[in-house]
Amino acid sequence: MFTYIDSIEDLSFLNKELLQKPCLGVDTEFRRTTRDNMRLALLQVNDGEDIYLIDAISINDPKGNCDFLFSDSVKKIFHSCKEDLEAIHSWTGNIMKNLFDTQLANAFLNGQFSIGYQALVKQEMGIVLNKNETRSNWIRRPLSDSQLKYASLDVEYLIHLYNVQKKELIITPKLEWHDQEVDKLLQVMFNPKDNKEVERIISKAEEKDILIKFNKTVEKISKREEINPTLFFSKKAQKDFLRLVMKEGLEIACKEITDWRSQLVREDIINLLK
Repeated sequence: MFTYIDSIEDLSFLNKELLQKPCLGVDTEFRRTTRDNMRLALLQVNDGEDIYLIDAISINDPKGNCDFLFSDSVKKIFHSCKEDLEAIHSWTGNIMKNLFDTQLANAFLNGQFSIGYQALVKQEMGIVLNKNETRSNWIRRPLSDSQLKYASLDVEYLIHLYNVQKKELIITPKLEWHDQEVDKLLQVMFNPKDNKEVERIISKAEEKDILIKFNKTVEKISKREEINPTLFFSKKAQKDFLRLVMKEGLEIACKEITDWRSQLVREDIINLLK
């Protein structure tokens, strides 16, 4: 069951209710035509008791009635949040905060790096979700019963997954690592730097040899810390980081990555480059 919100008055009332909640499961449906052209169609919210489907087509401008999305006191739980954050930004003009990503958490718990929501629900709960409306037209109105049911299921289990994952993460420093990763994502998304690739300043053969050794180090640390190696340092990230180390030095290069990565890899990089 769900409640459909399609007026600014109902959204204003709901906003006050959701601001009192400790955490919310959140998902979006949107249309994207180009990298910079995105339109939010539907915002799904689960407050642990009820599910709300907020029609962002009918409510073209929320007019500040979505404070719950930007509150420091309300944790917003997503699965693979990047495009959701872009879609919400396109609707509200604001950048979200206080986030938890169940896909990212799964990778910190040594799970698959890019696992989908349906696969994670099946993995953790043994529940098989319907995928039939994945490629629906979410802009067209009215939405079908099948679309609405699909949209509500996308937030049905997020709070449960969050509670399970948080319990596992909090035993180690990984909950803090997760939060650093989300903060870095927001920084890259909304305050991007020039992403021009750093030039190679050593020979191709030398770089290849160092990268092979670095990759073995990444695999060793990932196994020890029980985190997904692609999350820790993908092959591309390894190359970019090492080139920056060689050009600018370790201290500057470490400032470009999250603190948790820097702490795990710093000593090994020093030994690798001796």
